[in-house]
Amino acid sequence: MSKRRKKRESKMPVVLGVLAAIVVLGCVGYFAIYRPVKAKVVDKVAEKTITSVAEQAGVDSDVASQIYDSMSAEDQETVQDLIESHADADTVKEAADLYNSGDTQGLKDLAQSELTESEQQELLDLYQKYVAQ
Repeated sequence: MSKRRKKRESKMPVVLGVLAAIVVLGCVGYFAIYRPVKAKVVDKVAEKTITSVAEQAGVDSDVASQIYDSMSAEDQETVQDLIESHADADTVKEAADLYNSGDTQGLKDLAQSELTESEQQELLDLYQKYVAQ
């Protein structure tokens, strides 16, 4: 073999190793950072959305917060699924920034701007279900 061919062949394992490292780091970042952060943000936005619906109906904010906490896991998941269906990377980042800064009104506004009328009605129906209790 010529020297030139040996040089090209010796670069291939290095290139493959670098590509493999990039893929591994991307997977670790997605599963260890992005997904947990997204789940936490979705939960907080879901809670603030239900609280917002309750406050619009004239319920005290403390009572409104307790409504979300008293919801069944299935109903909380329904609310989270509604929120998550609209949560792309930019929305999650915006919501996380709002949450970290303590801007609950901004979180409420974000959730309301992202949800359709039928989704807002579904949230209102869930709210009504727990207010009657």
